[in-house]
Amino acid sequence: MKRLPSIIALLSLAGCSGVVPAAGETIDGEKFSGTFSRRTDGIGGVVALTSDRGALCEGRWALDEDHAGSMALTCADGRTGTAELMPGRETGGMMKGMLGGKPFAGTYDSPVR
Repeated sequence: MKRLPSIIALLSLAGCSGVVPAAGETIDGEKFSGTFSRRTDGIGGVVALTSDRGALCEGRWALDEDHAGSMALTCADGRTGTAELMPGRETGGMMKGMLGGKPFAGTYDSPVR
């Protein structure tokens, strides 16, 4: 019972972390999942995606005042990519671009709330 306050504190911190889920896929079926982490200003931050084939990709994202923007990725296996970020009407948005010379598309929860 003594651990209950610690568990509640950890859960409340997780809700304020500024991290939202993201997922994508290349045209050849490589699936990626990960997160967008935001800066305190809410208009940019870090993206980290891991593929189902083991590639780790990291980069930066930024949004303009209309919540549209872009991200740039560099993967540990040498691939690079960019994607356009398009806001959704209610919560999340879509990303579309290229990764390692292949079309890449995905979704993300809104990092700005």
